[in-house]
Amino acid sequence: MRTVYVIFQLDTEDFITPETDNVIVDLIKIFNRHGIKGSFAIVGEKARVLERRRRNDVIKALKTQDIAYQSNYHSVHPTISEYLRGLGWEDGVKEVIRREEGGIRDLKRIFGQYPSAFIQPGGNWAPQVPYAMKKLGIQVYADGIFLPQPVWFCGILSIRYSLSFNEREAGTEEHLQMMKEKFEDIYNSLKDKGGVIIIVLHPCMLLTKEFWDAINFAKGNMPKELKTAPLIPEDLYKRKLARFEEFVDYITRHPNVKVITFRELPSLYEEENVELNIDEMEILAKKVLDKHSFHIINRKSISLADAFYVFSYALKEYKDKGVIPRKVRTYTLLGPVERPPEIREHVKVRIGDVVNLAKEVYFNIVKSGVIPSAIKINNKVIGPLSFLCAMAQTFLLLLKGENTERELEIISTDEKPKFEGYDLVRRVCSQWRWIVFPKDFHSERILELTILQSWTLKPAIMKELKD
Repeated sequence: MRTVYVIFQLDTEDFITPETDNVIVDLIKIFNRHGIKGSFAIVGEKARVLERRRRNDVIKALKTQDIAYQSNYHSVHPTISEYLRGLGWEDGVKEVIRREEGGIRDLKRIFGQYPSAFIQPGGNWAPQVPYAMKKLGIQVYADGIFLPQPVWFCGILSIRYSLSFNEREAGTEEHLQMMKEKFEDIYNSLKDKGGVIIIVLHPCMLLTKEFWDAINFAKGNMPKELKTAPLIPEDLYKRKLARFEEFVDYITRHPNVKVITFRELPSLYEEENVELNIDEMEILAKKVLDKHSFHIINRKSISLADAFYVFSYALKEYKDKGVIPRKVRTYTLLGPVERPPEIREHVKVRIGDVVNLAKEVYFNIVKSGVIPSAIKINNKVIGPLSFLCAMAQTFLLLLKGENTERELEIISTDEKPKFEGYDLVRRVCSQWRWIVFPKDFHSERILELTILQSWTLKPAIMKELKD
């Protein structure tokens, strides 16, 4: 059996209700008694409020844990998705960095740690954020549209929690038993292959009746005076803590389970970029032509963006040296940042035309780090997915020894990557049900850019066990 890794993700948000500060200390005492650490996903304003309240005891306790970042202001309007609603790629990335870099600096200054991960606050999804966090030196993006096992997206390891502690129902034996059963179900699905179980907990909701942000910022509201969240009775709070500690004890005693933090997560997975030999490139070319998706070949995970780089480089080398390279290592690229054109008819080109253009495109993508939205070939403008398929066809024909004068047909496509069992439109739109957003919040721009950056999406591969 493989080890199953568990992360306790503690979304530490409520900067309005002072009593919630004490919950943090109580939880850390539990973790200390069991010899583990939690990943506290702290809002920038929460960290600054702890300073202003002179809660040095809380700050000192948090310094012993893993510190992650959950945005600068969480639910204060405009939230992340609101300020990115109509922005493009580059201006959106710049705006994220402008608004969020200060919160990261404050966490580093206050707790002495650079955040290990960015935890998405509520439904604040936009694809510029994972990329901006990567540029800011954060290695993990958590929650949002992702799955309970890690994937690569825009070059950052991305994952969603598997299990929520559900603080409202906590404090009873029935709830504890339900949590154990849910954990066991997830564990059994992973024990033969290994994996990660992230358990999310909102410390403030162990003590309050309602979420602090729903009381103050629901439906786009920006009150002049902030209200503290109403508290539950002390005896109920103690019962919730006690049941949570029982759950922690159950996890730490579980066979083949190891508790880690977000800081340790990247070390469990293979690097994003992989080396493909010529046989693997041949397999990849056939797979890309069959399915416009990521592919796994010999435990190597390859995104559509990776495939675009591999074949542009291989054809560039063929143009320069007259032979296809025996090996190619992938290179991190972004997907297109504008909607590609859709060709309505099949386009006939020579193999040599594709080779020549692939060399030109290769130098452009290495310089820009972005797959082009449109490519002109023989006076026809096509999208990058169509050109990827043309490069894959060309690669296979050259392997067979075909002459560069031979013609091939570029087949029309809708230019949208397709991922089986991964409905990106539904996943993005579901984020907008968050109670904090204004009524009927929607962003076609966020949805479009997400689909475009799905070129970078691929599963992360867990490292094999060492002898």
